[in-house]
Amino acid sequence: MLRKQYMKEIADHILKLKLTHPIRVGVNGITASGKTTFANELAEEMKNRGVQVIRTSIDDFHNPRVIRYAQGKESARGYYEDAHDYTSFKERLLKPLGPNGNLQYETISHNLITDMPVHNTPLVASPNMVLIVDGTFLLKKEIEYLFDYKIFVDIDFEIARNRGAERETEAFGSYEEA
Repeated sequence: MLRKQYMKEIADHILKLKLTHPIRVGVNGITASGKTTFANELAEEMKNRGVQVIRTSIDDFHNPRVIRYAQGKESARGYYEDAHDYTSFKERLLKPLGPNGNLQYETISHNLITDMPVHNTPLVASPNMVLIVDGTFLLKKEIEYLFDYKIFVDIDFEIARNRGAERETEAFGSYEEA
């Protein structure tokens, strides 16, 4: 019950922002912190209030593998610097929905499975919509200023590590490998 109340309070804070463009909400945190779950619950709360929501993730704006893994597939620095295509993320999603934006946006730029770029016909937002994006590194200097409301999902590192290992067990073949 407490979590639902927090979600209502956060939605109240967000909706108090009176902007002339969609409110851009960033839900940031480390891997397996619960960002996606939190963002989905927040989106559901908004929808229950009759608010139209655009829901996406920075994971739909990855760089191609050749760029992502240029510093090594296991490189922490490479993950931080090269995982995401911040130019597409800004130009195709965040800026069009911001001040002086044209409201024509895209929610994906790269198919992670096929490792191919995605070029969809832009969607058109209305100014009273709320964009909710989840992902890691949303508070990087080069993009954090493009969010109107920022949320950091804080979690104990060991809990996140265990969650991530459980989540990735099938993909890696065992809990230990994950």
